[in-house]
Amino acid sequence: MHIGNLILISPAIYLTVAAVVVLLIGVIAAGNPKGKLEHYLAAHYLAPALMVPALVLAGGVTYLSLAYADISQSIVIGNEILRVPAIGLFITAGGFAQLTVDPFAAILAFVAVAGTLIVMLLSIDHFGEHQIHKAEYYALLMFATAAATLAAASSDLIAIYLSIEFLSLVSYVLAAYAKTDRRSGEAGLKYFLYGAACSAIMLYGMSILFGVTGGNTSLAAIARGFNMNSPEMGFGAAATGAGWVGVMFVLVGLGFKLALVPFQFWAPDVYEGAPTPITAFLSVVSKAAGLAVLVRFVMVVANPASSPASLSWYWILVVMCALSMLWGNLVAISQRNIKRMMAYSSIAQVGYMMVGVLAEMHVFTRANTQGALVRANVFGMDGLPWGMQGVLIFIAAYLLMNLGAFAVVVAVGKRLGSDSIESYAGLMKRSPFYAVALTVFFASLAGIPPTAGFLGKLFVFGSAVKIGVLGHPELIVLVGLGVANSVISVYYYFNVVRLMFFAPGESKPAIRGTVAVNTAVVVTLVLTLALLVFAKPVSEIASSAVYTAQPVMIERSR
Repeated sequence: MHIGNLILISPAIYLTVAAVVVLLIGVIAAGNPKGKLEHYLAAHYLAPALMVPALVLAGGVTYLSLAYADISQSIVIGNEILRVPAIGLFITAGGFAQLTVDPFAAILAFVAVAGTLIVMLLSIDHFGEHQIHKAEYYALLMFATAAATLAAASSDLIAIYLSIEFLSLVSYVLAAYAKTDRRSGEAGLKYFLYGAACSAIMLYGMSILFGVTGGNTSLAAIARGFNMNSPEMGFGAAATGAGWVGVMFVLVGLGFKLALVPFQFWAPDVYEGAPTPITAFLSVVSKAAGLAVLVRFVMVVANPASSPASLSWYWILVVMCALSMLWGNLVAISQRNIKRMMAYSSIAQVGYMMVGVLAEMHVFTRANTQGALVRANVFGMDGLPWGMQGVLIFIAAYLLMNLGAFAVVVAVGKRLGSDSIESYAGLMKRSPFYAVALTVFFASLAGIPPTAGFLGKLFVFGSAVKIGVLGHPELIVLVGLGVANSVISVYYYFNVVRLMFFAPGESKPAIRGTVAVNTAVVVTLVLTLALLVFAKPVSEIASSAVYTAQPVMIERSR
């Protein structure tokens, strides 16, 4: 690996250093709470400021990953000279990269950084200037974001486990951050216990895959073990009962991170009990990292086109996708707490994303990819599928509409002292700005035009229909379920809207948020409405991000 290639993980490096700086300054300032250091470099202002360069770096890495996608480089390992993709870092024996910063990973890293910046703005309003242990809080957010960016690029089991676990451990602490709140402590404990169990199962699955593939940890190397057409690994020697169990155990751990049914049991309690900004962080940044790992794993290792055994993995994912959409929307109807409602909503939203992932599983190839996501030509029709392109657009839309909704929940919940849905009655009279903004965000979550959520669902469901008519009717069924569940979601989203606009509320003073939370609401609101206007350039960027990378054969010479 060339030292210059480290620029591809510069956001993670920068965030780690910046987190240490925030932590050190906070420790020093704590000795003199009224001193100049605390006044001029307060953690709740310093950390968001330091996130701006991280956002610029993440954007730059996205550009570089697109530029490097077709470029290879020569490296020396032992007595061999290997030619490998330039987007791969930390090359192991055989030419397999532990981190693959393809454009897909770079865009999700950008989403993670942008999401954390917005969460920090919400935190300023939620906790106020007299927040306890604020340096530690913001440092942990930055550490977690660094882990999320690395998870998005991980193409090796060791890298996946370390990045996911680091993100998880920090998330457990953040969920229980409000130590004086019993619900926060309960949320952190439940999240930790469930997460530890699922992490152990995932690690056991990884150890099985390591064994059945002859000691390989690279996703590309493991994929060869399941490929019935690969002579290098004995024509699918790993496609055994043990290999099947290994893949399923890994999917259990990743399903937990995404709160896919039946691994969603932790989400409602954790979303309700954690501080609202952390709930927003878990719903977007943590999910983006989990989705990135899941996509890379199923595309490279568990692709249904490789061996008959892997078809069972595909059908299990189909069932999980359908159940997530149904369970999330149906249970959300009966919720009386808006954070619990958003928890079930997020379960359904991941189900929608999985429709695009399942569609794309039929059109990706993994031969000689070295862990990168590479698109195959299907039936000689280049440009046919929208699946992963739609998933990227949906994630971007989800970032905007979900964080925007949580921004309103932060502002209203703090001033009303309640997160019950009934407390939103008459909000239009007390704060027309928040009432209108929340209506737009809920309309976007339901997929109503002309919002960003509509654009995301259009691409995701459109890809499934295109692939479904070519011989995969289960995708058509999933689209039908998705549309039906979108209609169901209108009921509970607009129940809140009904209360805000038509129910009589208490005659209390007007609700006004801080500059920080209002900035978050305005930015997400404008972008939620503007994403559809810029649909063409956004779709072109997403298309290039997924489809530019080409397979690079490893050349060996002694």
